[in-house]
Amino acid sequence: MQGRLRPPDRPPGTTILEAADALRALEATTDRPILLGYHPVARLNPFQALLYREAWDAGIAPIPIVAEEAIEELGGLVPLGVPVVLHLHWLHHPRPDAERSDVAEADADAFLARIDRFLGDGGRLVWTVHNILPHVAGLDRTAARVHQAIADRASVVHVLAAETAAYVAPTYRLPAERILHVPHPSYAGAYPVVAGRAQARHELGFQPDELVFLVSGAIQPYKGIGDLLDAWESLPVSPLRRLVIVGSPADDLATAAVLERATLHPTVSLHARKLPPELLALFLEAADVAVLPYVRSLNSGVLMLALTFGLPVIVPSPGPLADAVEPSYARTYDRSDPESLRRALLQAGDLLAPAVRAAARAAAAARDPVLISRAFARGLRERLDGGDGTDRVGLDDRGAS
Repeated sequence: MQGRLRPPDRPPGTTILEAADALRALEATTDRPILLGYHPVARLNPFQALLYREAWDAGIAPIPIVAEEAIEELGGLVPLGVPVVLHLHWLHHPRPDAERSDVAEADADAFLARIDRFLGDGGRLVWTVHNILPHVAGLDRTAARVHQAIADRASVVHVLAAETAAYVAPTYRLPAERILHVPHPSYAGAYPVVAGRAQARHELGFQPDELVFLVSGAIQPYKGIGDLLDAWESLPVSPLRRLVIVGSPADDLATAAVLERATLHPTVSLHARKLPPELLALFLEAADVAVLPYVRSLNSGVLMLALTFGLPVIVPSPGPLADAVEPSYARTYDRSDPESLRRALLQAGDLLAPAVRAAARAAAAARDPVLISRAFARGLRERLDGGDGTDRVGLDDRGAS
């Protein structure tokens, strides 16, 4: 295989160099290597690192495709005899700054043309369905067209929730024969545990008898934090309840209004910035309950992160998040009833029992990242080698084997 990656008419670039190193590393272990370029790259989210951690043992070499333009370079390796796969994750086309419909359509067309050139070179496509549509409103029609086009072109469609096809069906159709179901891994080992619970609460200034609700992750309109503040503001002000909101805020008027409300409330603590992993872990260790008041969701890394730290959760119902949890560690509320979320907050004291936290940790443990990564690599290899596309990996959405 050596010497096949540097054609004289193609100058070496980052993708080619990484591909050469990856394939040389695989030569000693398999005669059927797969080069898997993944895009976009989420450096601050451990999800991709966890998903691919066992890929090498399956003869799959994942390499990051940071710039979208490098997809062309990846496709250029196919004629050299290298089996090449492009693994798409979050689809961000049309781009959020494409405010006019004609600009959005042109951006979508350009992205799909790039994908078609890659496939025309002989590459193959894998797609992980993270969201029904991007979390930027106003471009749904064009975004749905892009999602359908990628679903139609993909050799493998990886879903994290078993009912994904049903949830996305009003917007686009997934090919049932090409679906690979492997659930979201827990974040075990991905975040440092820097302090015990008592120490974490002391360092953050939480009192021992406070009931601390945590909202973490990006602060964006789809997260429903405005609805949560409506419910929170209807509760009697109490020094025994605290709402903590941590995460990087979006730059829009709706989010700015939410931040102002949170800042002014006496029992809300706002940390509107991207936190380093060790500080985020401190908040997770110190909290009592995680709240996910999302108005638009399909999967949630925040949910798995909360369970990894043994936090019980409050999630909206009906919907994918409610389907992904168990009553032993979760409470649901009716998103159509404003009083329902208020009641869930008032009754959250029922979630403080040690058995509840143990159940949350057990749910996360069933999504062990090593087992999930092995299942994904095995399933991907089988599909790309021509296996039966109707098989499912033996882990359900709650992590049971």
